[in-house]
Amino acid sequence: MIKKHLAAVLAATVLAGGFVGLSAGAAHATDRVNKCGSAYAFKKSWSIKDNGDAHVVGFIDIYYNSANGYNCAIARGNDATVTNHHEIFIAIRRSGTNDWIDDGAGSNYTQYAGPVYAYAKGACIDFVGGLKYNEPSGQGASGYNSQHCG
Repeated sequence: MIKKHLAAVLAATVLAGGFVGLSAGAAHATDRVNKCGSAYAFKKSWSIKDNGDAHVVGFIDIYYNSANGYNCAIARGNDATVTNHHEIFIAIRRSGTNDWIDDGAGSNYTQYAGPVYAYAKGACIDFVGGLKYNEPSGQGASGYNSQHCG
């Protein structure tokens, strides 16, 4: 079920313009809080865009633990743009593999999804995040390939 949901989101993301590598600020977003652990350093936030009009509806935060080579991802909503967000989800994998580690698909999360972890020392990561909001119509998802390489 989760893999079907994730595959549908990835397909929709690619059809809507592919993987995007834009950086996003955190103005008026649900607070970014490190849920990965104290050994994980914040690296960057990537935007989650609405499927209809491409405005930013959330963020994917990436953290890294240089001691053990694990990346961590969390998805959160943008409170300035959306209300009543739920079904927040996040997935991460080492680039070039099919081993998605995910959280939140089919959930009723209202603040964030994750943390999820992927080992990628000396490699890149792929990740996807999304959420539904302002039912019945609002939803957004964005995916990123070959990011945070190291």
